[in-house]
Amino acid sequence: MKVFYILLADHAFLSIDKKVNIIGVFETINTTNFPVTHPRFVVVGAIQPTKTEFKIALDIVDPQGDSILGQLQEREVKLPENAHNQNFNFIIEIINTTFKNIGQYKVELLIDKKKITEVPLRVAETTSVRAS
Repeated sequence: MKVFYILLADHAFLSIDKKVNIIGVFETINTTNFPVTHPRFVVVGAIQPTKTEFKIALDIVDPQGDSILGQLQEREVKLPENAHNQNFNFIIEIINTTFKNIGQYKVELLIDKKKITEVPLRVAETTSVRAS
């Protein structure tokens, strides 16, 4: 399984001609208080599968190494036989994720329950700035 890219973004979609459109790429969530619930983001990426049937899932792991999503939500993928070794684009929506503390989190991509790659996600505390 070859990974071409994996990104975190505010939004992503496939255009009519199957191009991936990505809006608001980020690697840090800033907040003024904890815990914080991030309402919505997407994990978007492209892989080159080595088989036509597999299960894809994401996990978010906190700085202590614990999953914050609870149970993995696997999605079964069945590609046509003629799609062997072609790029597979994915967009997975993550909704209402709660981050309890500041720190370096990891978003892990799993294929058939095996971690293929990960992308860092930093959760940082900021001070609010008032306009005068």
